Amino acid sequence: MNTGLRTLALVASLLVLASCTRPPPVEPTPGGDKAGPTFVYAAASEPRTLDPGLITDTYASFLVQNLFEGLLIWDQAGQSTKPGIAEHHEVSADGRTWTFHLRHDAIWSNGDAVTATDFLVAWRRVLNPEFGSDYASLLFPVKGARALAEGEEVDAGTLGVEVRDRFTLVVTLENPTPWFDAIVAHHVTAPVNTGALKRHGYAWWRPGNIVVNGPFTLQEWRAGEQISLRRNPYYYGSELVKLDRVVARFVSDPDRVLDMYEKGELHWTGNAGLLPAGRLPELARRADARTSAELGTAWFWLNVQEGPTRDPRVRRALALSMDRDAIAVALGPGDQITGRLVPPGMPGYAPADAVPSDLDTARDLLAQAGFPGGEGFPPLELAVDARPVHQRIAEVASARWKDTLGIVVTPYVREYGAHADAMRSGAYQMARGGWLGDYPDPSSFLELLASENPLNVSGWSNLGFDALVQEASRTDDPASRLRLLAKAERLVLEDAPLIPLYNFGALSLLKPYVAGFTDNAMQVHLLRYLSVSPQGPSMTAAE
Repeated sequence: MNTGLRTLALVASLLVLASCTRPPPVEPTPGGDKAGPTFVYAAASEPRTLDPGLITDTYASFLVQNLFEGLLIWDQAGQSTKPGIAEHHEVSADGRTWTFHLRHDAIWSNGDAVTATDFLVAWRRVLNPEFGSDYASLLFPVKGARALAEGEEVDAGTLGVEVRDRFTLVVTLENPTPWFDAIVAHHVTAPVNTGALKRHGYAWWRPGNIVVNGPFTLQEWRAGEQISLRRNPYYYGSELVKLDRVVARFVSDPDRVLDMYEKGELHWTGNAGLLPAGRLPELARRADARTSAELGTAWFWLNVQEGPTRDPRVRRALALSMDRDAIAVALGPGDQITGRLVPPGMPGYAPADAVPSDLDTARDLLAQAGFPGGEGFPPLELAVDARPVHQRIAEVASARWKDTLGIVVTPYVREYGAHADAMRSGAYQMARGGWLGDYPDPSSFLELLASENPLNVSGWSNLGFDALVQEASRTDDPASRLRLLAKAERLVLEDAPLIPLYNFGALSLLKPYVAGFTDNAMQVHLLRYLSVSPQGPSMTAAE
């Protein structure tokens, strides 16, 4: 390993440690809300880090995509990308070379210019295996990225990213990747300020240290209470940002979220299922309700490394005995039950057959595995995070397995952070999981199950699956590529390292005097597009 890579590895390891710490609060900037409008929303969980290269959850991602800006950004409708730090770009005729021309007026919040080197350092950092980014695979279309991330290559100079000059970045891909624009709009490819990294090491992203290049800066972090963002005066488009301040309040109790909204303490209830389950049909009919399908799927992970779920016959039996109609009753408006991993909304993709409900086959498989009628089957624990909808679904599923297979599955509830940590370490038997697509292509979901992907928390490894996914990544013909991915999805559903449950639907409440919020399947809601009418009541006033 050369000296430069060792330095990056040291910084990366320190940053991983930082993700486990809780930052101290910092004093808010003077002036309160007098400088301009404030937007307040509910977040179900407090971020564990604000490092763009380490984030995998939607709560932190929502904040970070407004603190940092990548080469491209999403438009207001969340349908297509548009210029961000890259003022314009070109793609070669063969689709393998992307040349990005950076803005000369893009400035970091400490006054530094944003340069092509800031992107190169950030991407090499994400691909350094000692850094521990779960999202490194998103960069695998880049030439040499996979070899670096998997430790097969230690020379970071082999990465297909060239700093042609201070404001020109040239990226060479292994194969044509039409959705690469969505990748460079993702937070994992955001630049990092090299000066902040050198100065603060593992603590570079904490309050008082963090240097950003997006439309907002981190103003305040009150641990366990809220995070506040302030409009970034250094941002090149600052005059177009209509909000002066944004506050994310950490509230996980749906009844309290609704009460705060009704009292005028929130503009938006958030998009994380934070509304009371018993009132969802009623709330969905309100004029201030926002509903939309999401490009995402929820499922139960099965740990294939230990216990009875090591046996594919047991996993298949659990999947075949699901009563998705009963689950549908527990879901909110917009959620749709599914027996597939890949959600609808993938252009040109013919999905694999859904997992059916087949109790006779499920009982036969369980008997073949040595547990006829559930006899001798050890108790299982089904872990979910503390959101009520997940608890309800776990209870429905456990009752179904007891009634139809004669096995005992006990739901176990824990806070989101503890739940995510346990899954990452493999400390679970069954667990609720899910994914919201990063771009509208089945690879965004199927690559999660690759053997070496750290997001594959099941421990499942199937060489045939890996070969299909890798062959698809090397295939230029779009139709042939999608057929390969459909075969890969079939292998997942047949071997059942996970049990698909439902496709997400978003239901939230938004004050009518908030403008610029556009419903979309990827749930892209960049705060730069939002505004709050001066006629809207103050967040401190009762409604």
